Amino acid sequence: MPLALAGVSHLDVGLPELEQASAHASDLPSELLMQHVAHGAVLLSTCNRIELYLEADDPERAAARAGELLGSPLTGVSDLSRRLNRRAGDDVARHLFSVASGLESMVVGEAEISGQVRAAIADARRDGTATARLDRLFGTASRVSRQVTTTTGLGAAGRSVVSVALDLVEREHGPIAGRTVCLIGTGSFARISHAALRSRGAGELLLYSLSGRAARFAETHAGTVVAQTALAEAIAASDLVISCSGAPHPVIDRAALEQTSRPDRGMLPIVDLALTHDVDPDVRGFDGVRVIDLSDVAEHAPPAHGEAVRRARTVVDEAVEGFVRVEAGRLADPAIVALREQVRRTMSNELERAERRHAAHTLIAVTGALDRFANELLHIPSVRIRELVGQGRGDEAIAALELLFGVDAAAVEAAKDAGLQE
Repeated sequence: MPLALAGVSHLDVGLPELEQASAHASDLPSELLMQHVAHGAVLLSTCNRIELYLEADDPERAAARAGELLGSPLTGVSDLSRRLNRRAGDDVARHLFSVASGLESMVVGEAEISGQVRAAIADARRDGTATARLDRLFGTASRVSRQVTTTTGLGAAGRSVVSVALDLVEREHGPIAGRTVCLIGTGSFARISHAALRSRGAGELLLYSLSGRAARFAETHAGTVVAQTALAEAIAASDLVISCSGAPHPVIDRAALEQTSRPDRGMLPIVDLALTHDVDPDVRGFDGVRVIDLSDVAEHAPPAHGEAVRRARTVVDEAVEGFVRVEAGRLADPAIVALREQVRRTMSNELERAERRHAAHTLIAVTGALDRFANELLHIPSVRIRELVGQGRGDEAIAALELLFGVDAAAVEAAKDAGLQE
C-alpha cells in the first residue's frame, strides 16, 4: 500500500502555531486508524515540526484527512490548507530521509532529530499504529542519517538546537564552565543537554523532573536529584536553567521566580527548549532573567555549509532509489510466489505419475531436470513482474499472470495473507 504524509514545520508556520498543533497531535495516529483512513500511522513531533506518516489504500485521501485533523487546532492561521505539507509515494521517503539527516531542521545538520525519528517509530510500535512498511521506512531513515553524518561532514561541527542555545548563553553571560546548572526534563533533549553541559565543563548539575523520573535519569547521568517540591530552591541555587520537559503547561512561572532569592547573583539565563513552552511568557519581563527559547535559536542558527548539504542530498536521493526498488520487489513477491506455487503444483502432479512408471534413479534425474526447467521458465516472468510493479502497473502484472498461467488475483491475495509480502 502507498505511503502518505501530512504535516507542518517551522518552514510552513510559526512556532506558536506549531505549539498549538503539538498539544492536539498525540492521539491522531490512533484516530486515523479508527476512522479506517489509514492502515498505519507514525507521528513525528519535534521542536520544529509535526508530521504524520501514513500507509493507506488511498494516500491522497489519507493525507487530506490527516491534514484536516492536524489543522483543526490551528484556528488562528490564515490559508492553512496551503501551508500544510502533503506528500505521497516516493516523496514521503525523500522527505523523511532529509528530515532524519537534519537537512530540513531549524539548525541544519542538528544531532537531535535522528533520535526523535527513532523515538517516533518506537512509540508507534508500542501503540500498535506502525506497519511493517512504515517500520522499514523509519529504519532506513535512521541508517541514512548515520550515513550522512559519517560521510558528508554535515553535523561534524556538533550543530544542534542545544549547542546554539548554549552558544548564546556563553556569548551573553560568559563561560558555562564551573557553573551550577538546573536541568529540567529527562527526555532526549535533556540527555543531549546533559552531554553538552559536561563537554563545556559545567559544575554541579541539578536534575529535576515533573514526572518523578529524575532519580532514574541520574543513574546514567551524573547530577544531584532535586525533589519535586524543591524546584524554586534549585533555580535559586543555579547560574543557568535549561528546561526541556515538554509538559503541557509552563514549569517555570513568575510565582516560582518570586520565591527565589538571588542577591548579587546577576542575570539568570533560562533556556526553554520545549515547543510547548516550559517557561511562562510573562517570565520574559521578570527583572534579572534572560529567557532564550526556540525563536532565539532559529534567529541565531548558523548558516548551512553548502558542499556538505549537497553531498547529503545525494546520499538521500540514492537511499530513496534503493528504498523504492526494494519496496517494489516486496510488492511483487506475492505475485511471483503465487506463480511459482502454480508451477510447483503442476510439477508435483507430474512427478507423482512418474513415480508409478520409472525406477528411483530415473525419477531423481527427472526431478532435477524439471527443477532446472522451471527455474529457467520462471526467470523472465519474475523479472517482468518486478518491473511492472515498480512502475505502478501491478494490476497489469496480475492480469498477465491470469491470462498466461491461470494465476488469478485471489491466489496473489492468498500469498499476501500467508505473510509472503512482509
